[in-house]
Amino acid sequence: MLQIITTICILLGQTDAPAPKFTLDFHFAEQFDAPVNNGGEVGVTRYGFELRFDTTISDSDELKWQFEYQRDNWNFTGTKGMGVIDPWHSINTIDASATWFHKYSQKTSWFLGGLVKMSYEESASQSAVLGGTVGVIHSYSSDLTLGVGVGLIEQVLDDALIFPIFVVEWKLSDNFRLTSDISTRFYSRTGIELVWTPRKEWTLGAGISYSYDRFKLDNSGFAPNGAGEATSIPLTFRATYHASPTFDVTIFGGVVYGGALEITNQASIQILSEDYDPAGTIGILAKIKF
Repeated sequence: MLQIITTICILLGQTDAPAPKFTLDFHFAEQFDAPVNNGGEVGVTRYGFELRFDTTISDSDELKWQFEYQRDNWNFTGTKGMGVIDPWHSINTIDASATWFHKYSQKTSWFLGGLVKMSYEESASQSAVLGGTVGVIHSYSSDLTLGVGVGLIEQVLDDALIFPIFVVEWKLSDNFRLTSDISTRFYSRTGIELVWTPRKEWTLGAGISYSYDRFKLDNSGFAPNGAGEATSIPLTFRATYHASPTFDVTIFGGVVYGGALEITNQASIQILSEDYDPAGTIGILAKIKF
């Protein structure tokens, strides 16, 4: 749901240098099995890619485009609870967004964005949801830029969700900065990261984020034609090697806290809600600019 926020944060992080025409990201992440409160265990493997590009409209206006595909392979095991229910398996998510940035003054810009998204279990019927955002970004100095806004997005078998947007780019020193453009972001993650640059070719980061997924279920199983929801708060530590001006590779690990799973039936009634224990996670990301 927060893909447009990610777009805004990425673009903000590129304000110090001309943005590349195209950026292509690939990611793979493994979240290890963790016990679910009322029985069973859950783990998930994620992979996908994201393509971003921009169009200059005028000296004061830019239109930023983004397209992403992600696949989540969930694994429920055990002889009771979620292990028996086994509510969903492979989830595909496809979304595309466009965000218009207008430079109102030397230090202030406003943005307006739109999003179309499909998220569904492998054999479920596919239906798109729409969303949008609006907000403002202001540079208080060469070291500090903040932004605030609001977004709204439709949800599968639920009311539309209204959410806040916060943007941060704060240079603390020559080697440290605080940013909302988290390097371990992918899909619906948004958060904040402390970044250390010990050498030109390396950056290290520690970040915390919020992950939200809501998707359509197929016509079989525990809740036919219902909806699933998964939320969590990942804490990650990463190292990025800048191999060249056009290629980066990042490895990361951490712990996923606050994991929660929900199921809504076809009548839009929530029929199950479970929490699961903290889970370890590792992953790799690669970025190509061209």
